[in-house]
Amino acid sequence: MPQTDYPAGGAGAPAPLSLPPLQQAVSRTDRVRDALRQAILEGVLPPGKALVERELAELYGVSKTPVREALKQLISTGLVEVNVYNGVSVRRPDDRLVQELYSARGAAESEAVRLAALRLGATPYPGARQALQEATALIGSGETRGLGVANRRFHRELYTACDNRFLCGFIDQLQDLTAFVAGLGWRLRATWEEEATEHAAILAAMEQGDADRAELLTRAHIEKARRTITHALRDEPGAGR
Repeated sequence: MPQTDYPAGGAGAPAPLSLPPLQQAVSRTDRVRDALRQAILEGVLPPGKALVERELAELYGVSKTPVREALKQLISTGLVEVNVYNGVSVRRPDDRLVQELYSARGAAESEAVRLAALRLGATPYPGARQALQEATALIGSGETRGLGVANRRFHRELYTACDNRFLCGFIDQLQDLTAFVAGLGWRLRATWEEEATEHAAILAAMEQGDADRAELLTRAHIEKARRTITHALRDEPGAGR
């Protein structure tokens, strides 16, 4: 059927759409989810902590529905799990989780930084450098609460430079769970200064456009983190239960 072209403002022309502007609405579910996520990542809600809908609803002053939906979303990230009694609790990392998580991250992220270095060559990464400087300053001040955020931003500035949306999307999906496990590992055995040194070496390789070295250093960095966290969790009191 031929398309009818109406002259602008002419007779028979469809009335122009008048849509309301988009509002930046944040639902109760989003607010509850973000608050619980932050509490989990900061260790306020420790591994194994039961998350009871009624208690959380009273705490946040909402009905149980947004709490229930928020918990479903957190289950999908891996931060929260359903236990044998159909209750919900903060995930308790075990050896299998650490091995699988860091194996997946090591394979994906080391490839992403290699592709980024090949794609861009020798070039500065100002976002990554700023994140590294912020992390170093936090370590020096002894205020390490924001260190996880700075470290995650450092890694993301580098791997997203590969410009492969599928690869980046996969690594992004691991971010929360990686931050959770790494944060728990830090509370058991602090390795901040060593990691900052390793980050500086990775960044130098990236800025020199040395794809092979950047890949090697990234893989070694993630593998070392895996071993450190594995040993820390195994040495934790009650780990044998």
